[in-house]
Amino acid sequence: MQISQKTSKNRTLSARETIVTARDLSGTINQLTNRLSPKSLLKIYDQNNMELDKTLKYALLAMEEAEKRIKRQENRIKYLESLSVTDELTQLLNRRGFLMQFRYSLSISRRTKIGGAVIILDLDGFKNINDSYGHAAGDNVLESLGSCLSATVRDTDFVGRIGGDEFSILMPGATRKTVTRRITRIHAAISGLSFPWNDKNLAITASIGRYDYISTEKQQDILDHADANMYKKKLR
Repeated sequence: MQISQKTSKNRTLSARETIVTARDLSGTINQLTNRLSPKSLLKIYDQNNMELDKTLKYALLAMEEAEKRIKRQENRIKYLESLSVTDELTQLLNRRGFLMQFRYSLSISRRTKIGGAVIILDLDGFKNINDSYGHAAGDNVLESLGSCLSATVRDTDFVGRIGGDEFSILMPGATRKTVTRRITRIHAAISGLSFPWNDKNLAITASIGRYDYISTEKQQDILDHADANMYKKKLR
């Protein structure tokens, strides 16, 4: 079988000529290598290593900077996400955040077939505080109440400010007895609050409604029942 290779002038080389050409090229490389002293070869080797080290260092720095930018972007996204579900004044869940958490809790409740409770709390006469002492005083009351509620509920509960002076507490898996005890504690905690303002101590009371739901109930129905029960207490 004829083995051939074309040259740059399109002349076909035979297999033997190809082998001879390869040997000549190899010999040329060997001659060049032999002409270089070990010191020269070491210098070339060191130079190549230095260039490689520089390239690797640059690549590592570029990767570190990229990771920092990605981390900053992730932190910014988390911060913006937290703003979308957090009430700026009280740092509790806002209405959107509370409803999102409630939907998630209900999805778990349907799988486990375990209900829970929702508490809705509305301050009594809060408008009078704003009208008489200003919105700064009202904000102080709301902020303090938010901290009070957070300190009073269980670790597994969720507190949200869902309106101006309206707060809601989600108690997944809570029994009726547990909810009753918790409401008693909330009333006691609120009655113990005092708000010094311009040489006066502001006191607040709240109307609290509850609804104990089962796992198959709809979110809006549960909230409507809790809200209706709260207004019944307010009208007493």
